[in-house]
Amino acid sequence: MSTAVGINLLWCVPSVVGGTEEYAVRTTMSLLDQAPDDMSFTLFVLRPFADAHPDLCAMCDVEIAEIDGSNRPHRVWFETTWLRKKVRSRGIRLLHHVGGTIPALRPVPSVLTLHDLQPLALPENFGIVKRNYLRTAIPRSVARAEAVVVPSDFVGRDVVERFDVESTQVVTVSAGYDLPVLLAVDDPQVPHDVAALVNDPEPYFVYPAITHRHKDHATAIRAVAGARDAGTPVRLVLTGGTGPADAAVEELIGELGLEDLVWRLGRVERRVLELLVAQAEALLFPSRFEGFGIPVLEAMALGCPVIAADATAVPEVGGKAVVLVEPGNIEAWTRAIQDRVANVPERGDVAEAGRIQAAEFAWSRAGGALLAVYRRALGLPDLPAAKEV
Repeated sequence: MSTAVGINLLWCVPSVVGGTEEYAVRTTMSLLDQAPDDMSFTLFVLRPFADAHPDLCAMCDVEIAEIDGSNRPHRVWFETTWLRKKVRSRGIRLLHHVGGTIPALRPVPSVLTLHDLQPLALPENFGIVKRNYLRTAIPRSVARAEAVVVPSDFVGRDVVERFDVESTQVVTVSAGYDLPVLLAVDDPQVPHDVAALVNDPEPYFVYPAITHRHKDHATAIRAVAGARDAGTPVRLVLTGGTGPADAAVEELIGELGLEDLVWRLGRVERRVLELLVAQAEALLFPSRFEGFGIPVLEAMALGCPVIAADATAVPEVGGKAVVLVEPGNIEAWTRAIQDRVANVPERGDVAEAGRIQAAEFAWSRAGGALLAVYRRALGLPDLPAAKEV
């Protein structure tokens, strides 16, 4: 008889939570790809999540909460009541909470994923209600978890330092990336404005991020403007949904008169984004706080140079393959942009270093690492190590 494990994805509202959605979906798919015979899995998801990720939901049993998740108190109530009943009725023995908190009423032993500790490190980036809730919920959840999963060693160290938890209880499960077959520029799936951008000989830089405050779009905008003012022909392409800092980003673009310099494409289809990144002069990543930084990994795998903030988990992900710049130092960011346009160092060398660094990360490793966490929490024997081919 197999041991039943549940995975709580009720926190994940599609296209709203950013890179953590990609991380949650891909690590779960990798896990299910490697599911052993002595374990069974059930996903607990919102209706919009089930609609957005049918491939994942087809891989195992799924319980769907018929709410959209837009009302956070309602969703939290569902995690405390509806989820508890479903877990008990299905005989779940271990429940993995992937959204960073464990409900107040914990029906069974739990594994917790903490994507980062930004709510505690930078509380000013959150509304007062969410800030106060997480200030209590995160420490309580860590204390009650059999194991804490983190996406990077940076987050792991943060967890150990902030809470009374043994380092052996914290496990790093890094993201990965599968290199895609890129669309051709003239493919019908590529919008006309994107095709024109890619075909234009004037270089462009790209920053794919929701306009959250910590993403620091202002640094990218001011640095690209500074490079253009100094005579370097360059543009900035911003992709991603709207966040709390969106109005400030729009205001800055208007204030500096950069409407022709900064292109805002909003959300773009993944394959189109991959083409944009692969053809960009570089990916700019000025974010001041990251638990991992999946766009950095994706850009390196695609052979796109990366200029990133020297902060939090990004140096761990990028290693020596990315140019690290002091967060918020506009002059330093401007110089880095100018050097990239001048091909210093040579793009080919940068691209190769990035591909080598990106190869250190794989989704298959993530799935295997999660399985090991579950088995240890359940007291099940380790699986035999896979033979290398």
